[in-house]
Amino acid sequence: MKKKLLETWIMRFLRFVHTWRAHRRIIKELNALDDKTLRDIGIDRNDIDKLIWLEFDKERRGTNGK
Repeated sequence: MKKKLLETWIMRFLRFVHTWRAHRRIIKELNALDDKTLRDIGIDRNDIDKLIWLEFDKERRGTNGK
């Protein structure tokens, strides 16, 4: 039972790290663009974080996913 629980916790943690890294990579790529390019694709620099992290993600920060 404990082994299964540990495996589940490890898998959840690895998924979290994978998602976080993917989001960070996208944020860095968008931040590397100049303001004109961002405007051309319809993004304001101040909105990058809001666009990448879904509201659902923001609400779950610091919770156990409940």
